Amino acid sequence: MELETTVFGDGAAFARDYAPEWDVLIVNVGPGNLDGIAVMRSIRQRDTAVEAILVSMTEDQALEGYEVAAASYILKPPSYEAFARDMDRCRAASRTNERHAIEVMSGGKLRRICLDEIIYVDSVRHRTVMHTVLGNLQITCSIVRLEERLAALDHAFVKANSGYLVNLDHVMGVDGHEAVMSNGDRLLISRPRRTEFKRLFAEHLAARS
Repeated sequence: MELETTVFGDGAAFARDYAPEWDVLIVNVGPGNLDGIAVMRSIRQRDTAVEAILVSMTEDQALEGYEVAAASYILKPPSYEAFARDMDRCRAASRTNERHAIEVMSGGKLRRICLDEIIYVDSVRHRTVMHTVLGNLQITCSIVRLEERLAALDHAFVKANSGYLVNLDHVMGVDGHEAVMSNGDRLLISRPRRTEFKRLFAEHLAARS
């Protein structure tokens, strides 16, 4: 197994200066300048795609590992077989994530977001907001440019109207003239797009069933 690795001794500094350029993070959970769970909570605000393996002396925080979407929670000392298995799985997932994530600027920082975590994007008066399962991000990218980038990634994003770009994976249904989203929001579907939106949604449902 050939890996290029970098070691960081200060969790607080790593979380503060984090940039979404890593494939896999191996994070210590336990006493220190900043606990590994707290490090991952901070990182998940900027990168929902990076794979993470948590390493700990105890099982006490294993459940919190799920909260930060850790791929694995390993007890020290880990066996080579267990570590190699988890690394292989993470590296394979990371290659998939590269094709199913997008990088955007938000708050002056580069953030990497998994496409399946984007619920919808709206644009009002040159202000573009990405609504995700982890919260909302104001991003410095026009909705027109974002639509082009998402189309190149071949994901199921569709315009509901000129101001909304919707992830069909998060459409729970169409109620009258509105798309009902997984977060409870109801988005108006414009009259010119209504027939096409319903057709694409029906095809998307059929493809998933």
